[in-house]
Amino acid sequence: MLLGGLCALVLAACTGVGAQTRPAVAIVQVDSQRLGPRIPRDFLGFSNEVSTSGMGLPTPTSEAQGSIVRPEGVPAAARLVYVLGEPSAPNRGFFRLMRDLGPGVLRLGGNSQDNDCWNPQAAPHPAWCRGAISPGLLGLYSIAVRAAGWRLILGLNLKQNSPPWALGEVTEGMAKEIPAREIIGFEIGNEPSLFSRSPARPRTYSPADYVRDALGYIDAFRANAVARRYGFVAPADCCAWNNPRDLGVMLRGMGGDLKLVSVHNYTTSTCGHRNVTVAELLSKERMEQFDALSKQLAAVAHRYHLPIALAETNSASCGGMAGVSDAFASAVWGLDYMFHIARDGYTNINFHFSYRHGGSAYNPVMTFGWKAGGRERYRNVPQPLYYAMAMFARNASGEYFLPARASAQGHIEAFATTACPTCAVHVFVINEDETASGSVTVRPSGVSGAASLLVLQAPGLRSPAAGVRYGGRQFDTDGRIGALKTSRVARGANGDYTFTLPRASAVVLSFSR
Repeated sequence: MLLGGLCALVLAACTGVGAQTRPAVAIVQVDSQRLGPRIPRDFLGFSNEVSTSGMGLPTPTSEAQGSIVRPEGVPAAARLVYVLGEPSAPNRGFFRLMRDLGPGVLRLGGNSQDNDCWNPQAAPHPAWCRGAISPGLLGLYSIAVRAAGWRLILGLNLKQNSPPWALGEVTEGMAKEIPAREIIGFEIGNEPSLFSRSPARPRTYSPADYVRDALGYIDAFRANAVARRYGFVAPADCCAWNNPRDLGVMLRGMGGDLKLVSVHNYTTSTCGHRNVTVAELLSKERMEQFDALSKQLAAVAHRYHLPIALAETNSASCGGMAGVSDAFASAVWGLDYMFHIARDGYTNINFHFSYRHGGSAYNPVMTFGWKAGGRERYRNVPQPLYYAMAMFARNASGEYFLPARASAQGHIEAFATTACPTCAVHVFVINEDETASGSVTVRPSGVSGAASLLVLQAPGLRSPAAGVRYGGRQFDTDGRIGALKTSRVARGANGDYTFTLPRASAVVLSFSR
């Protein structure tokens, strides 16, 4: 009954049934002649922990933790597992979900980056090593990106602060297990502004101190015939150092040695035993503040003629908020967020996976694993955020922005893209409002032709993955979704397109020139 009801709603939205009788909720003006900045083809990606050990995340509130619901057909003995699988049993279904997003970037880092060690016995501080990085694990990274057609950003342990020891990981491990062409660069440390909270650095640890430590790594690697083949990514900063002044200090000290600037930022947080609401995640004011900071950080990077990546991000730091980060609200937020970050001038956005005890709510794909017949089995469950990434990948990645402006009632955003001056135009209308629905009119400049509408929706903003439909369909555990259902939208006598926008939804109107 749910699927049938949704399909009926999609049909009404796509054909414009009722569009003239419901109140207008938005008018979208699109300048289809003026190309803006281009979104990189490999803009989308994932950020993943180097392993499931060494996470160090605090225990969230019971509300933020929520409870994990196993999908039908998953045995009770199944557990949440590392999304890439195991070295002896790669999770190839997840690799297909990666590939479905087109070319991308897999960043391996996170808290485990500085808490796990290559050759722990040889580490300067073995007691700080909570897990080991093995050749098999490095090989698994390579299998993943090779299967997906992606590239890697690999994190280096900087807490140990030992260039010779870190060099061993590259020469003895990475160089043997991962072809150099698959690696964009090494990210030096993970969120070094937080090092002062541990025994690894004094409380006075500063951006200038980080520059000194990072340059020690860079100089050692440059002096080695194997390691000098790789580039560097930094400063992987967050939190107190996430401001133009401190980023400027770090790039002034090491910018000439970098291939890519990386920053980490989350829209909200469940750290410190906090809870997050849907309203907070979807707050226009919060997005505007986040957007303003992102623009400032990008401007600093560009001043040093460097690209910048949002290398780790998601809806709420410390593992996400149950009922928010894993609900349809994260899809409409995520789609809006991707467009803002791309428009701000970032080359990549990497949505993070973590392995909080009891399960992280923000993982774009939830993966269950169990043993059967002597083999490791996996069940991948794409979450609402993944659906938003898929919609963006198919209709915006690699395209140019077009000026688009929405005059709307309620929280409705609009963006437009095209691949070339004569190519089809894609107009995204994102409805982050559960109370607003009705007719939307898109008014393009110039002559346009036939149009179709693709809908991403769920019964409500708090709906879980089971309620999400993208073109009337859902991804299966191996990344297959089948042909998406679209419907024709007639062009009005004055060149406009009018259709019905459901509440809590996102649509793409595509029309030819």
